[in-house]
Amino acid sequence: MNARIGNRAADPLRGKPGLPAIGLLAVTMVIGYEWFVSGLVKFVRGGFPAGLADELREKSEGTVGWYASFLDSTVIPNARLFGYLIETSELLAGVALIAGPLIWLLAWDRISDRARLAVLFLIAAAAIGGTFLAVNLHLANGAAHPWLIPGDAFDEGIDLDSVLPAMQMVIATVSIVLMLRLRRNGADDGRRASRRRR
Repeated sequence: MNARIGNRAADPLRGKPGLPAIGLLAVTMVIGYEWFVSGLVKFVRGGFPAGLADELREKSEGTVGWYASFLDSTVIPNARLFGYLIETSELLAGVALIAGPLIWLLAWDRISDRARLAVLFLIAAAAIGGTFLAVNLHLANGAAHPWLIPGDAFDEGIDLDSVLPAMQMVIATVSIVLMLRLRRNGADDGRRASRRRR
């Protein structure tokens, strides 16, 4: 029994996170803060759902043709619904990308494997949802493709809506890989326990 407890503590999926994991969790929380504040501001100030159609008509003039068609035929006629979905999604993604890493940093070694899987799933789902939001915000703003050189020396080389999808896909990928490893390790632990009982 003590050997099993010792092995669990030594397992990086079940013990305290190492320095690389802490770095990734910190970046995840910063991105979560970005989404949380963005969604919270939309709720608190109000008017986002009501003003989304006008905002999209104005900003999306430079966007690619297929996306402009999607905005004109689907989003703008239902802008109020999309506005509520956007602000709620931003807020929920922010909560998940802040709370998940905090649980990992502060309580990972004290929660069950099932709870760990749930946390990893929520982080991955929030990162994928955030990627979808960021790509759509980038396109809806009529922004240039991220690989183009800025037209002005005062412009940044790449905007936040271009960086966020890449960062969030890394977070989602790492979370999914860890979920799969944790499930596989749990299945291996179950097989070893059943062999011992025989």
